[in-house]
Amino acid sequence: MEIESVINILSSNPVNTSVNLNDLLLTLVYGVVCKFAFGKSYREEPFKGVTLKEMLDESTVVFVGSFADMFPTYGWILDKLSGWNDRLDKCFANLDGYFEMIIDEHLHTVAETSENEKDFVHALIELSQKDSGFTKDDTKALLMDVLVGGIDTTFMTMEWAMSEIVRNPRVMQKLQTEIRTCVGRKPEVDASDISKMTYLKMVMKESLRLHPPAPLLFPRDCSGHCRIGGYDVFPGTCVVINGWGIGRDPRHWKDCPNEFYPERFEDVEVDFLGNNFEMVPFGGGRRSCPGMKSATSTVELSLVNLLYWFDWEVGGGVKNEDLDMEEEGLLVARKKSPLRLVPIKHKWQD
Repeated sequence: MEIESVINILSSNPVNTSVNLNDLLLTLVYGVVCKFAFGKSYREEPFKGVTLKEMLDESTVVFVGSFADMFPTYGWILDKLSGWNDRLDKCFANLDGYFEMIIDEHLHTVAETSENEKDFVHALIELSQKDSGFTKDDTKALLMDVLVGGIDTTFMTMEWAMSEIVRNPRVMQKLQTEIRTCVGRKPEVDASDISKMTYLKMVMKESLRLHPPAPLLFPRDCSGHCRIGGYDVFPGTCVVINGWGIGRDPRHWKDCPNEFYPERFEDVEVDFLGNNFEMVPFGGGRRSCPGMKSATSTVELSLVNLLYWFDWEVGGGVKNEDLDMEEEGLLVARKKSPLRLVPIKHKWQD
């Protein structure tokens, strides 16, 4: 339903007029993730005058870290003087209250909600009722993981994939031909159609290789002494892994590692599920992202619909190849400028 809403908005867009695809894609992802977790979209329901989007944007900033993270002995003084601690407390107090509101709403409906209508929050409430060791704070922590880990990263993956596809007309034409051949002329695209699309899988891999959702994976604390590249890493050392650099390492990606070329995966059997360390957009091992498959499924289905129903141009006299790809961000690397494109309704040949 969320994807259908986006397609309807694009279909009603005036001819030769660009749209801010960022806004539409972000709304789509919010709708999908919130409905999965909460059973409905809470994105427009503010808590103390702050919307969920504003809370999550603020949490992304504070997750980056503080002076105390870099200078444990005296950094806390700078955090206190700069007002960082107050900002941190306010951010998570708002989120805690927001989750409290959602949990309370579900507590009143969990008994009369049928099994088919229960969502993630209902499942967590039932678990807490059966297991005294699973608390409300545990429920809030898992909801935080779903929202923070599921919204921005899915949106960024979608944004970068669409940007790279449009910036490479050869890739876009080849991908659209595959999509329209597999789907045929139908009123809607089925998720089952995607299993036939081999080039789509290559495009997804190449986009995640160049643009991992989190360029720097979440920090790890080294549990034991090890030696890497001639350097001693001692227990307790905070280790940050450069996933962005790994995906572009010329020692592993010898043919133009900084260029978007999906066909490289015809001969390279590497995936993004954490089984190969040539690219680790979702991490690997026990701490890999648990939502990677649902996220990539959402991205694939969204891209297929966008490319099935529409052809795309940058517009404004700018060639597709000249689309601005400058990055910015802290925990996540987003496009610095909004992705504005002109959707052109596809006309089928009789």
